[in-house]
Formats: sequence, structure tokens, C-alpha cells
Amino acid sequence: MNTEPSKISVDKNGLDAQGRMVAYFGSPTIDGTVDPVWNKAEAVLQKHVTGELDTTATFKALWDDQALYILAEVKDRDLSVESGTPYMQDSIEIFLDENNDKASEYGVDDLHIRINYENALSVDNGNADMYYTAAKKVKDGYVVEARIAIKSQPKNGSVLGIELQINDAKGTERAGTINVFDTTGNAWNNPSTFGEILLAGKKKNDTSGLNPYDLMNLIKKTLKLDFKLYKNSDVVTDAITSVISESIFNRDQVTQKQIDEQYAAIKAAVGKLEMTEEAANEKYFTPVPDEYRVESDQPGKIESLHYDAPNLENGKDNKKLNVYLPYGYDSADKSKKYNVLYLMHGGGENEDLIFGGPDQSKELKKILDNMIANGDIEPLIVVTPTFNGGKNDVALFHEELVNQIVPLVETKYHTYAKSGSLEDLKESRAHRAFGGFSMGSVTTWYTFIHALDYFKYYMPLSGDSWIIEQRGGGLQPKQTAEYLAKVARDSGYAPHDYYIFSATGNLDIAYPNLKPQIDAMKQFDDVFIYSSDTKKGNFYFIDAEGGTHAWNWQNQYIYDILFDMFKD
Repeated sequence: MNTEPSKISVDKNGLDAQGRMVAYFGSPTIDGTVDPVWNKAEAVLQKHVTGELDTTATFKALWDDQALYILAEVKDRDLSVESGTPYMQDSIEIFLDENNDKASEYGVDDLHIRINYENALSVDNGNADMYYTAAKKVKDGYVVEARIAIKSQPKNGSVLGIELQINDAKGTERAGTINVFDTTGNAWNNPSTFGEILLAGKKKNDTSGLNPYDLMNLIKKTLKLDFKLYKNSDVVTDAITSVISESIFNRDQVTQKQIDEQYAAIKAAVGKLEMTEEAANEKYFTPVPDEYRVESDQPGKIESLHYDAPNLENGKDNKKLNVYLPYGYDSADKSKKYNVLYLMHGGGENEDLIFGGPDQSKELKKILDNMIANGDIEPLIVVTPTFNGGKNDVALFHEELVNQIVPLVETKYHTYAKSGSLEDLKESRAHRAFGGFSMGSVTTWYTFIHALDYFKYYMPLSGDSWIIEQRGGGLQPKQTAEYLAKVARDSGYAPHDYYIFSATGNLDIAYPNLKPQIDAMKQFDDVFIYSSDTKKGNFYFIDAEGGTHAWNWQNQYIYDILFDMFKD
């Protein structure tokens, strides 16, 4: 049983003796207005500033039986959302490690979200349905309130991992950041840099306020649906109309039971929607289930291979790649053959980033392990090379790929290639795929152009083709698509002899370049036949609502696309 809480002493920065934030019990209304209940919260002042900034910030936190609440009051007279990159807009970022396990990489309990001063939410890690936010411009700055649903039961004495950050924008650039705990700038990919927040102050008879936020999020999400895609959209519009007509959001009269009943009614109505035949051609984003992001009891393993690759100085560079081998792979069993996916990292990254090296188990490896264990996909080999070193050019990487990497991998492991000869690699192309993120996606388009003889499947994620010019997919989409179509026609392959499964999110910096290219490619339907049904078409695009330029999203695109690879 919890004892009656007492006030906790904090220093001038609002942190307790152990350097933690303190959150007291209370349920503010999330509307961008600072309620009196926030007066009980300790004000935490900025501690770590990068850049020459005239911006200041104060943070507060509260909690109740269902959620953590964050208030940020930012003094900044020069506000901007001009950049298309969310973290380069004036905004607050919230990082949370609910289990406070100090892991060095994000897990199912970790989140990273961002809210700009116009209340645009972007989610790099976590489920957007768990957050409700409000933002408001005020004199000399802006205010952000955020509610974060907690999965486990919070109580007095609970300690969560947390980081809070302000992004200060000047025009289209980020001038600097303000952080409470992180001094490294690595909180975006390393939860071990987070500080901590202590939950306290709940008295014996304290109760939480109403939670209309899940319902409000569901309504907002539902209203974003394109109702033209459904045969029976009235089932949803009728359910939403019922909520409005019953004045369900009048907090003086409504009960939590009524709110929950309306939530269930709308959820059920959405589940009854039936797509038109045309709408079914689209490939829709499906989040990775949480249970796929934890360790499987049938884990694969990762090995590293080294090889020499020609460079532009007429010499050779010794390079490394990593190879994922599925659970049950037996080097002595030559009767079992495996398909191979080659997966390329983004700019500034390397071959170890995607799923780590030997003895590591990053998120994508866990997803692969669970998909294979659950029978979603056939066991496959996944290879993570790098375009760093060698000729050090994504436009030339296909040479190293075809001449060094594929022969090395597919003669060492049990694949469908009879040998490493170019003729045998062409013969086995139906069992080979190439994909990548960002600059890895640019590499993927080059691979399609130059190595169509060797790969049947392509997975370009969050990056366009630069064959015409850099960012040509956005600047010259028709010309780029026309070039790719000519490659397909000149190859002599029929449309079902190659597949392109592409994806990005509408908040991704690559979206303005990739989306126009994809739309232009749809016009060349003699070679790019658009359909989510791989028996009908050879090409689709996942347009993920809220997706950002972060690996958490790419891993989910890979999950969605793997269901369609190596199926024919």
C-alpha cells in the first residue's frame, strides 16, 4: 500500500537529489491552455544548449493512473516551420523509456515524438494512437501540452527514463537545441542517454480525470480516411455523427463509460468498412506488432564476411558485410536452398547499423526472427553490405555488388546460385532481392538500372532515383520515370519478371522526391503495373501517414513488404 506522499526537494533546476525530474499526480486538460493544476508541478529549467540561441524553455510534468503529461513553455520570438524536415522546425521532442532499462537501442517500451508550435505531431518511435497533444502560440513564444498513455500501471515511486528537447529553427534550418539531460545529441537513437523522472504525490483518495483523448484521436484518424475508397463509408460517418449528437465531449455530463462505449462503436464501424476494387490495389501500411519486436525463441544468427573491393585509385579496399542466417540454417545441409535479400543502409551509416553484427540483436533482426518463426515468410538470408569504401559511390556500387559481393555470399551459403559465375547468377535472379533506405534507396534504383539481370525484387525505401539528377524523382519525375521504363523495356523482361515495392512516410524528408516519381511511374503501365496483388501487378507504393525519416519506420516497411517477396 502506498503511504501518503510528501513534497520532494528539488534544486534550482527543478531536479531532485538524484538529478531526476519529479512528476506529481494530476490530470490536466490537454488544450494548449495552462490549467491551474500545473501549479503543483515542479518547473524544470533548460540545462544543455547547443548553438547560439536566444530561446529559453521551462518543462513540467504530471501523471495519473493512465498517462504522463508534459508541459513545455518556450520563449522564442522567431518561429518557423518552413523546413519540410520535422526536427528542423520550432518544436518540442519527448523521449520516454517506460521500463527505464537504459538500453542502447529503442525497444517496444520506448518512444520518440515531436510536436511543433502548430501542433503537428511526428512520431519517430512508438504508436501515434497513444499520444494526444495541443499547442498554442503565445506572447514571445509557444506552449505545448502532451499526454502520453502509459502501458504499465504507474504508481508513486515509479521511475521512467525521459528526455525533453527543444528544436530552435531559423528559417529552414535548425539553429540549435535545448536538452534537459542528454549532452551527446544521440537521444534519437540511444535511450541510454535519457535522464529519469520520478512519479510521486498520489494521495489515497486521488482519482484520475476523464480520458476523452483516445476517442478524440480515433475520430481525427477516422476523419482522415478517404471515404471514396469504401463501398459503405456511411457506417463510419453515422457512428461519428452519433458521438457529436450526443455531446459526448461535454465533460460536465459525460462519464468514462459513455466515452469508452463511443470509442468501441467507432472502432467497430471502421472494422466493417469494405474497400472498392480500385482501392484494393493500394498497399496499405500495417504497423509491426509489438510481439514481433521482442526476442524470438528461434533466433537467427549474424556472421561477418570480409572481401577486397576495387577502389578508384587502382587499388583495393578490404571491406566487411554482415549476413543474417535464419534459425535452423545448417551448413552441412546442401539440400535446403535460401532466397537472399541484400539490404543497404543510409548516408552516414554503415553495414552494422541495420541489424548489427555477430552477437547483436537489433529490432530488424527480431522482426525477421519472429516472421520466420510464425511462418509469415520462408526462411531467407539477409545481407547488409556498405557503399562506404571501394569506389565509394552509390551510382557505381552495382559493380562491386555483382562482381564481388553476390558471388562471395552465394557460393559460401546455400542459395539457388549454382556457382558465382555471371551466367549462374543471372539464372538464379528470381531468388534475389535488393533494397535500401535513403541513400540505400538511391542505390536500389541504380541497381535496378544496371543489374536487372541479377535481381528480380527491388525495395527502395525513402529515396528517389538520381539517374537524371540529384533528387530527380522530385525535380524531374516524368523524365526519371521515363528512363526507368526504358530500362525495363530494353531489358527484354516481362513485367512479372521484376517487382518494385517502394515505401515512405508523408512526414519523411524524402517524400517530396519519391512520391512524384512513383506517381509518374504509374503512367508507364506497360512496364510498371500498379497493384498490391502481385499476381495482377509488379509495382506498389506504401504511403505511410506520419512516417518520418527514421529506421523505426523503415523496419515496418520491410515487415510489410517481405510478405510479398519471393512469392511467385
